Amino acid sequence: MAFSLALLGASTYEAPAGSYDLLATEILTSSQSSITFSSLGDYAADYQHLQIRMSSRDTKSDTSANFLLRINGVTTSSYAHHRLYANGGSSLSSYASTSTSAIIAGVTASANAPSNEFGTTVIDVLDFASTSKTTTTRSLSGVLAGNTYVVLGSGLYNSTDAVASVTILGEHSNSFVTGSRFSLYGIRKAA
Repeated sequence: MAFSLALLGASTYEAPAGSYDLLATEILTSSQSSITFSSLGDYAADYQHLQIRMSSRDTKSDTSANFLLRINGVTTSSYAHHRLYANGGSSLSSYASTSTSAIIAGVTASANAPSNEFGTTVIDVLDFASTSKTTTTRSLSGVLAGNTYVVLGSGLYNSTDAVASVTILGEHSNSFVTGSRFSLYGIRKAA
């Protein structure tokens, strides 16, 4: 996207490759079981990758919970994921799974966490418009919920279809609560 800078003595300004542009934001005003960003193909001409930034809390009766990511509404065993967990002490664990119905994309604060505490997550959907390779994701999330958790994850959508939609949902049909925020960013392509 070019901007006119005529008043400053320049003709236009072109945002450089790798710039982040905010494309959409949803802030929940009531509990919701899932959030979907759709019509993502509309961004394919200008953006190489997509990024989702979240501040969330869900209704599970626990201090924290995993949440899932689905691409193009696919619910079959088309996904794989790997996660590394670290808590506030010194423990570190990992978990991997293949042939799943969604990517476990991160961790969120839940109903038993201290009041008004939300988990934070950043998810990158890499080369989302490509039809020549499978789609991969990477994520970093954390929550301070009695125990501090940091989770580094990667995911695979085992299809060469371009990404048209991304849905975020609770792992056990938990709902995200009022005040949870989900923002979609585009990462610009090289000109």
